[in-house]
Amino acid sequence: MTKSGEEIKRLSAKQALRIEMASRRDELSEEERAERSKQACGYASDFMKRLRLQSMMIYVPFRSELDSRPLIEWAWREGVHVIVPRSMPEDRSMELYELKAWIELAPGAYGIWEPDPSRSHKWMNGNPDIIWVPGLAFDRTGGRLGYGGGYYDRLSDRLGEGAQDNTHQTREPLWMGIAYEVQVVEHVPMEDHDRVLDGLITERGHFVKTRSAPEG
Repeated sequence: MTKSGEEIKRLSAKQALRIEMASRRDELSEEERAERSKQACGYASDFMKRLRLQSMMIYVPFRSELDSRPLIEWAWREGVHVIVPRSMPEDRSMELYELKAWIELAPGAYGIWEPDPSRSHKWMNGNPDIIWVPGLAFDRTGGRLGYGGGYYDRLSDRLGEGAQDNTHQTREPLWMGIAYEVQVVEHVPMEDHDRVLDGLITERGHFVKTRSAPEG
């Protein structure tokens, strides 16, 4: 199916923004990234404690992404279930595993550290209470610019369907971005199928849209 001129223009705008935002993130020094990551993870853990959330899905950092490891280690100390995705490139889907120790990780399809199926177990206990989403750019209305693979959009569709089946799944999770403040822009170009986030946390605090939270 041939793309329209408007669709091509939107895709070009997204790609240009991806390049700009990756550069902006890469320009942060290693020390700046570590300090800002620690601050953002502190706000994220406070947010989870306030809502009494007992399980979270979260990425393992890659390249210059905000370092999620302080939040993961906080969750382990607090007894919060840590769920980490494993990418399946053949259909651009994700399998979810519970991570209990760093030793359970191994380099995945894209060189990203992911759960090793021989060392960790699949998560089979329904939807996570919250999903922490990485990305290149975010805005304060729930917009997110990802890497173009559509993995999180597909997961959103799958978990949304599961949330409607009360015999097997819990309600739909909260979807929250977590990023450096330099990744926040006025407006992220979005497609109809793009997942709109429930909020965003950076090293300067958090923004949350009005929505009831999952019960912890």
